[in-house]
Amino acid sequence: MTQPPIPPAPHQGFGPPPPPFGPAAPPPPPPGTGARRKALLIALALTLLLTALGGGGWWLWGRGDGGGSGGGGTPQAKPPETGRRNAQLDWVASNPEKGDGSTKAEQWPTWFAGGNVIRARAHDVTAYDVVHGKQQWNVSLPGELCTASRRATHDVAALVYTKNGTDCSNVMAVDLKAGRPKWDSNLPTQDDRTKGYFRPQAVVLGETVKVLSAEDSVTFAAADGKVLAHPKRTADRDCMEYRNSTNGKAVLAALKCPGGRMFVQRLDAGTGKEEWTWKVPDGLEIRGIPSVDPAVISVGKTVDGDGSTDLISVSGEGRTRARITLTGNGNASDAAFGNDTAYLFTQDKATAGDARANKILAVDLATGEKRWESEAGGQRVSRPVRLLDGKPLVYQAAQNDEGGKLVTLDPRNGAATVVKVLPAESAQEEARAAYLGDVYFENGRFYIAPSLVSSPSYVLMSFS
Repeated sequence: MTQPPIPPAPHQGFGPPPPPFGPAAPPPPPPGTGARRKALLIALALTLLLTALGGGGWWLWGRGDGGGSGGGGTPQAKPPETGRRNAQLDWVASNPEKGDGSTKAEQWPTWFAGGNVIRARAHDVTAYDVVHGKQQWNVSLPGELCTASRRATHDVAALVYTKNGTDCSNVMAVDLKAGRPKWDSNLPTQDDRTKGYFRPQAVVLGETVKVLSAEDSVTFAAADGKVLAHPKRTADRDCMEYRNSTNGKAVLAALKCPGGRMFVQRLDAGTGKEEWTWKVPDGLEIRGIPSVDPAVISVGKTVDGDGSTDLISVSGEGRTRARITLTGNGNASDAAFGNDTAYLFTQDKATAGDARANKILAVDLATGEKRWESEAGGQRVSRPVRLLDGKPLVYQAAQNDEGGKLVTLDPRNGAATVVKVLPAESAQEEARAAYLGDVYFENGRFYIAPSLVSSPSYVLMSFS
């Protein structure tokens, strides 16, 4: 019997949803901030008006430090500079499809290429200059976005979309540096009666583009869209690769086999050569692959539906190292991995004064034991972003009229060092954008990319 594919790992919440723009009775601002907040709100309103008339983002004030961007999420040659400690909101990019966004894609992906930050939306892909937020280019989709590759390789991203409103039937490769489509192709299916793929995944790997689902898969040449492989396999007779994850050097591929057996294979990204195969323990299903190196698999009990219950670390020989129970110990989504450690965040709880807070956990991937827990230097809701200079970088949510913070944690004990303090004037707007959204720190700039779920007014906010 065919089982459903792995759903995208949802964010587990980042505190309760913030109130609508401007609460009825906001707390009094600190002395001297009223005029600045009023000026910012006027600027934000002008931004939305100007972008609705055909612009991209609009530079609010100051250039900030840094500039440039990472290459489609690939590791940078040198660590990015953190820029100024007291950050400013440089620009916002409005959402022209507010109230009419995609219901298929659960999250718009974000990429960095050619000095731009790039977002896919329901019906197009748009690039914004990282310094000013001005629209640099726009590529329209011939239909509605279903999903897109989370990583770009050689500045190429893949987007799966539907033309008929129901089936994910086409894939487009986009050159993110040049700002143009490379090719557009139909997704071939095993059954002529099937019009598309159900809940597909798109991956750009080396010189190929692969689209996977529980029932079908196809591999294209990234350069011209030529079909390289369309294996004639069925879920009830063959092992089928239906999800994978890559860091550009290696691939962890999830396989579903007859009888409900599941495996993970590590493959060389360049040659496709198998390095090891790991069997998922009986009674568990793969929910996701949050880390390739170190290898970490998110699993859940078969009877529990979509939820992840454990993380399992796998050795370089394909053997189980440790099993980390997530119940009461954190969440698999938005985790960071490094130093042979998983950095997780716990569920947030109410504290004094209607605030909420949680903790960051460091868990040893070799033993599954907790190394330390940290409040990250304040009573706030926190989540890991990534590693910065070998240290976990943590985003702490805005609260009341205080902006969010970026802090690094000492890998040895969790001691916090503040990297950036976001402005108080935009705290409410920041909270709405960050709720369920993605956050990025690239070359000293901090970006918030809101989720579709929160129906944001913005597609991007940029701080430096």
